[in-house]
Amino acid sequence: LVSITAGCGNVETGSALTIGFLGGIIYMGSSMLVEKAGIDDPVDASSVHGSCGIWGLLAAALFDWGNGFDHFHGWDGFTCMKNDDGTCRTGIGGTALGVNIAMALVIMTWVGFFSTVIFLALRASGLLRVEPAKEKKGADESSHSPSKAYNFSS
Repeated sequence: LVSITAGCGNVETGSALTIGFLGGIIYMGSSMLVEKAGIDDPVDASSVHGSCGIWGLLAAALFDWGNGFDHFHGWDGFTCMKNDDGTCRTGIGGTALGVNIAMALVIMTWVGFFSTVIFLALRASGLLRVEPAKEKKGADESSHSPSKAYNFSS
């Protein structure tokens, strides 16, 4: 779903299927890499939204064709982007891909900067991690559940 979101309004069905399939492969590779690197991401948010989101931005430009590979839809849905005289603009796919790469870099910079600021503030205030005893026991059992939540015998 994340992989196709950027291009959902301007790619055709077969392209959407291909984008989604490749997004699944990218997710699996990213998830395995994150796990191998020892990064704590229990819900795979970085793989789903980060890696598949970047793939989706690139795929929106790479698979945006309709009337031949030379026509680019862009924000116009399934009609081509037009010149001032009303003719379809051609040969702008590379420009669109460059813009989408720049967009991905800006988003990564924005998220990286503000995540760093927030996590450093949480670490400095001692709110980033739970106590080791709670972590070993499990935060769900020690902090979030009533005492009988896991008592299935009654």
